[in-house]
Amino acid sequence: MFLPKHKDLISEGGLRKQGYFKKNDYNNPLITVITVVFNNEQFLEETILSVLTQSYDNIEYLIIDGGSTDETLNIIKKYNDTIDYWVSEKDYGIYDAMNKACRLSFGSGLIFLNSGDKFVGNVFHGKLRFPYLLPCKIKEKNKEIYYKKISDVKCGMPTSHQAMVFSNKKILYDLSYKISSDYDYFIRHGTFSQLDTNCSGYVLFDNNGLSKKNKWRRDFETIKILYIHFGLIKTLNFIKKQLLKFIYK
Repeated sequence: MFLPKHKDLISEGGLRKQGYFKKNDYNNPLITVITVVFNNEQFLEETILSVLTQSYDNIEYLIIDGGSTDETLNIIKKYNDTIDYWVSEKDYGIYDAMNKACRLSFGSGLIFLNSGDKFVGNVFHGKLRFPYLLPCKIKEKNKEIYYKKISDVKCGMPTSHQAMVFSNKKILYDLSYKISSDYDYFIRHGTFSQLDTNCSGYVLFDNNGLSKKNKWRRDFETIKILYIHFGLIKTLNFIKKQLLKFIYK
């Protein structure tokens, strides 16, 4: 419902603090959208508005701020009466912040849309049952935008984490992984259905985050995850694929 009060808690608010809680409905299931942010005043508001302007009417929106020192917190407070719950406090990294939100979530469906990413158009409707994948476009540093093709889950992340609508099983991220815990999280949720072809919008993912800046750490963790879940052959195939990319790039 709320995070426990402790010395690192800076501030919290939202509809829950005013006594208003969203409810699940079988015919109109509650979807929890989670945004994790730290010092991202430049792009946060665009992310927030892309959630709040969705036409689907049963969305629970949670924002976890890692104790920002710029204008991030003031931007969040601006939408205090439309965000379901937000909190600002120190954390131990992005996956720790995501775990806090997972514990707070009430929705049957769960999706992570971090600050800088956004929904373009309407991406939700009540016809699908979780989990499923949303169409996704990638935005690179040079502002090039292209569609993300869905790949084999046994060769790394099949699509962007932000395009995955999970069935909310209260599974938490493994904090021993610093870059690729989202891949392990995806695998532990089990099989996903196909792409939602009835979706009229898409997710725009900003590909300039943690994994982009730490490719070697990302690949090392992915190798470990592949070996644990899929064995040696799939792991060797991934290593071969990454080596060929490095040689011919």
